[in-house]
Amino acid sequence: MIKKIVLLIPCLLLVLKVAAQGVAFQDLTLNQAIEKAKTEDKYVFIDFYTSWCGPCKLMDAQVFPKEDVGTYFNEKFVSLKVNAESGVEGAKLANKYKIRAYPTFVILDDKGDLVHMFAGGLLDTQKFIAKVETSFDASKAFGMLQQRYDAGKRDNATVSAYLQALIGTSTIKPDSLVNNFYDTLSDQEKVSEEAAFIFERFAPIDSDKAIFLETHRDEFRDVLGKNRVDSILVSKYEQYFGIIAKGYTGKASVEGVNEKFDHVNSLGISNLKAIPAFTSAAMLQLTESGKDDVLKEINNAIPNISEREKDLMLYILIPGIKKYLTDEEKDNLLKLVDDEGVKGYVIRSVYR
Repeated sequence: MIKKIVLLIPCLLLVLKVAAQGVAFQDLTLNQAIEKAKTEDKYVFIDFYTSWCGPCKLMDAQVFPKEDVGTYFNEKFVSLKVNAESGVEGAKLANKYKIRAYPTFVILDDKGDLVHMFAGGLLDTQKFIAKVETSFDASKAFGMLQQRYDAGKRDNATVSAYLQALIGTSTIKPDSLVNNFYDTLSDQEKVSEEAAFIFERFAPIDSDKAIFLETHRDEFRDVLGKNRVDSILVSKYEQYFGIIAKGYTGKASVEGVNEKFDHVNSLGISNLKAIPAFTSAAMLQLTESGKDDVLKEINNAIPNISEREKDLMLYILIPGIKKYLTDEEKDNLLKLVDDEGVKGYVIRSVYR
């Protein structure tokens, strides 16, 4: 009995060691992976990467080795890594799935049929797992939605979900498909959950869609909720002021910035979040004065915004106004950034 226990201990330690190693990527061809998935009642997970892709390297360093990620993936998937630019099979598979961005993740069933795919890594392990878990939600998984869409199902809910999943793949420029969908909607249908993504992502300031959103903002607030609608409006004006803050002044003027700031204040938004910081930075670019106002508004904004919103603000503003900042001010702003990917970008932009 003692010998048996002694022999079991190394085996148990080996199992625990493997489980703690994160995702067990396997050196298999796609056909071999599909056969193995069929045998083990699993799906196939493919990580498409390139040697030059920074986010891919961050996923390899900070996500795939984590124990919680390994536990989730190794129970559900036969996992492969495919360099999209190396070897015949890599290029062939990247072409088959129309990979255009890296990393892109593809999930297949045990017959080799596409279940889901999405582009872009997430360094938060639980958020990444949740993103992969979408594969098992027929209302969100790209492959399942594509099957229904290609079969001719064109109700608003299906088209909306399909287009949003398609956008997430980064395989095509979706603007024409989105515009076609928008044009089929009545004014009443536009004020809906199904159309919300259009106003979130395809309605730049002063466009017909943005004007419709602002004109009907109270109706949108009744349907989508005030906080969500206000966040959509805020993000549009942050983008407008942010472009100027980054130095793309073009035809921008002090009068125009002031007019836009007064306008956004007239929309009944309860929390303007970082808009004063973006506006101050835009004015700094146009007048070359007011740096202290920018730094003050950045600090004022931080308690009112999420960590992600804070990092996005700093991602735009620090490189944009770097020529006006002292080294100490740059370092102090950089310390406020939490996301490592954002921090890396800012460092490269500011200190290169």
